[in-house]
Amino acid sequence: MNTTQSTVSAAALLKSARSAVEQSYSCDDSLARAALHLIECATDVVVRLPERDLDSARDVLGLARAAVVTATVAVREIHDRERDDQATPAGPGRVVCGLDR
Repeated sequence: MNTTQSTVSAAALLKSARSAVEQSYSCDDSLARAALHLIECATDVVVRLPERDLDSARDVLGLARAAVVTATVAVREIHDRERDDQATPAGPGRVVCGLDR
């Protein structure tokens, strides 16, 4: 598989992932928004990788930084949700899992 085919294949997988997230979660869900942002960053990287110039490399580095910030915020939110769930006793029939939708 050549670089162009790999790029198209990866971009298609990322597009499918984006559609799945959009269909499965509401746009109000901050973790879903974080996932969508990470998918967008990855898609932009995949599209720019075949371009082997300094500007593209800088763009990819910026996208990687944005992805790290987004992932960090998402992990913090998950941690905060789990901490809040542990602080609140589970009522009858309620299972505390930390990832309630």
